[in-house]
Amino acid sequence: MNQDQKNEKKESIGFRLLMAFLAVSVFMGWLGSASYAWEQLRPSQLTSGSQMRKAFRSVVSTPRSWTVRIRSNGKEACLGAIVGSDGWILTKASQLDGEVTCELSTSERYEAEIVGVDGKLDLALIKIKVNNLPTVKWQSASDPKVGQWLVTPGLSMSPVSVGVLSVPRRAIKPAPGVLGVRIDDAEGGALVKQVMRESGAEEAGLQPGDVILNVAGENIKNASALSSFVQKYLPGDRLLVKILREKEELTAVVVLTDPQMLIYDRLREMQKKMGGALSRRKTGFTEVLQHDTVLRPEDCGGVIVDLKGQAIGLNIARAGRTKSFAIPANRVIPMIDKLKQKKYAPYNPLKDAKEQTVSTK
Repeated sequence: MNQDQKNEKKESIGFRLLMAFLAVSVFMGWLGSASYAWEQLRPSQLTSGSQMRKAFRSVVSTPRSWTVRIRSNGKEACLGAIVGSDGWILTKASQLDGEVTCELSTSERYEAEIVGVDGKLDLALIKIKVNNLPTVKWQSASDPKVGQWLVTPGLSMSPVSVGVLSVPRRAIKPAPGVLGVRIDDAEGGALVKQVMRESGAEEAGLQPGDVILNVAGENIKNASALSSFVQKYLPGDRLLVKILREKEELTAVVVLTDPQMLIYDRLREMQKKMGGALSRRKTGFTEVLQHDTVLRPEDCGGVIVDLKGQAIGLNIARAGRTKSFAIPANRVIPMIDKLKQKKYAPYNPLKDAKEQTVSTK
């Protein structure tokens, strides 16, 4: 039995444990502060997501105050966790692009500055100008056990989602990022023959006929050189791409895509219908806690808590219909001070770009 088969078996066991634990929890009222709410649920209500989340309101009554909703260029991007009372917020880096604002649980909104980014863990530390904020209470002494309840707080009274730990701490192998183009050799670069649907290249405005000349400062000699260079990066990374279009040099920032989501169009469409989109960056983590909580990509970046309301990790990716990853608390905590000290500078691929930028309109 290979490792993937073992993990799938563990996920199946985790699901069966969840069903059994639900029955025991309702019968015994084990959930403590949430037990009264469980006792009030009729059997028909157990299938309602909103009713189930309401049963865990007491768990997130405090954690919601540490949680922020982050918008990038006016659109929902991710959640974040307040890690410093003077406005320090930790979140998922690859969801941020452009002007960043934060909304607190009090409905106040603030502009934010990206201070530091760690690409390996896909973490970003941002700063807002406000003081006396409530901060995360971490539980890093031990990992939760398989089958243990985990809750994701948002800004509202009810949590964003509820689930259980499916697989103990493990590594997630990296998948190389791709631009999302089919290419051929061209004089002085790589010719774009096709732009794949829902790829970073499509979002950036690349077109068939463009010749890719340079990527992230690396001159491209041919199609093979382009493929080899881009594979050094991960899905979600942003690369500055210089192209030649009808004798005019243009630049574009392309967000790399997971190759699996481009190859399997039918799988991608099925995923959207059954459970919504997956995170663009969902691989390449040295240690994660895998849980079956259903999250939107926009609901990653904030904490996930145990039934005591203590943060056991930071949700970092939705990787499947019922597969989400959280970076354990003891891996997250050391990064906060490093990012505060600007040891990891945020990457701005357009900072020094002087050429005209590709228009996606």
